[in-house]
Amino acid sequence: MRKRLLVISLLCAAPLCTANSGTVAATAQDEARLKEIKTTVWPAFYRSQDVDGLGRFLAPTFINISPDGNASTREAELKGVAENTWDPVNFRYVVKRIDWHGANLVTVTGRGISERTGDNGKPCLHSYTSSNLLKRAPDTQYGWQALSSHVSGIRCDVLPAG
Repeated sequence: MRKRLLVISLLCAAPLCTANSGTVAATAQDEARLKEIKTTVWPAFYRSQDVDGLGRFLAPTFINISPDGNASTREAELKGVAENTWDPVNFRYVVKRIDWHGANLVTVTGRGISERTGDNGKPCLHSYTSSNLLKRAPDTQYGWQALSSHVSGIRCDVLPAG
């Protein structure tokens, strides 16, 4: 009798395990795509001043929250990209975490790092933390759209001479 219960339990659980592994695989694929968007796609819009591409990627209601707490609109972000070049030396973005808020909404948090000249005229390692809220948007080019971005923890640590 115990063996039958064990076999029945395993048979009943098997579809759940299969469904779960499919969800895990889909989440892994989603997270790989989100990392690509955050480390490669999104910075490329700024670097190439691709206002049209960025405009399609940012949701119409997108807001950018600056370190001082001020919020700016999607239109202001697009205008800033059109008017300002951005070409940091050795820029890289490191995704630290992805937090899921259901199947179609995520927060991607990480750190942007590059080299530049600080306000004191010396080379520094510039870095910031950002968190970005994205929603799944299957009908868009990248499958995701940005709803908001928040930057904080801006630093410019002097690099050793040499």
